[in-house]
Amino acid sequence: MSILKLKKGEIYSILGHNGAGKSTLIKAIMDLVDYDGEIVMAFDQDLLYKNVSVQLQMNSFEDGVKVKEICKLYKDLLKSDFNIDNLLEEFDLKDHSNQFVNDLSGGQKQKLTILLTILNNPEIIIFDELTTGLDVVARRKIWEILRRINKEKQTTLILTSHFLDEVEYLADNILILEKGKVKVVGKVGEIINNLFDGKKKAEFIINDQFKFGKFSFDFNRYQEKLTVEYDMIDEKVLYENINECGGSNITMKNYTFEDAFLRILGYELGKDGEISHA
Repeated sequence: MSILKLKKGEIYSILGHNGAGKSTLIKAIMDLVDYDGEIVMAFDQDLLYKNVSVQLQMNSFEDGVKVKEICKLYKDLLKSDFNIDNLLEEFDLKDHSNQFVNDLSGGQKQKLTILLTILNNPEIIIFDELTTGLDVVARRKIWEILRRINKEKQTTLILTSHFLDEVEYLADNILILEKGKVKVVGKVGEIINNLFDGKKKAEFIINDQFKFGKFSFDFNRYQEKLTVEYDMIDEKVLYENINECGGSNITMKNYTFEDAFLRILGYELGKDGEISHA
């Protein structure tokens, strides 16, 4: 049975905690490891490396190679139609064109590997931990470049990431793995709605004087924080009830994909953002 059917021009994200099988699945797609089951391509297997490019978590470069030199080498070898100078500018690497690659910072190397990955102009590009090591601004710029390439060239993108905001922003479809098995497949909005059925959540702080006897809603408690799952129609009544009972620092919001992801894998966020088993 197929795990995931990829449609041309869509963006897919493979998620799961460390060791869930994300990188192994990518290696299986690229025929780099033995695996059970079957992966069917829409093209001849002999054309795998022509049609699919991969940016892996770990990359290394030879000493003495400069940024623009390696870009030109890839462009010539791959007969790419991308403009190197334009790409270097888009990736904020133009000022480093004549710098040795191994003298770049970790974030700059990450951007260079992404740039080199797209030069092949393939049918499918796979990114394993897409923007690890990049700051917030650099991550956003990479997202926009990939969205543009995806739309203009109808390139199918597959990415793994620990940044759920990245996944929520980029991905059309999501595959969540747990211990090498498929846990959930779907779109971000569908996954959230199916899991929480359109409900919202309220979070607030309590103290020793909180009037539990007058509180009318079911709740989960983590130390001095209470969380209530509720229907939108009850929002006003809930808010008044929290105030009446002595709750403070009230937040009322929609569930996010992070909430869904953690619940699917059996985790929850503590008051300080720490993750624990639900």
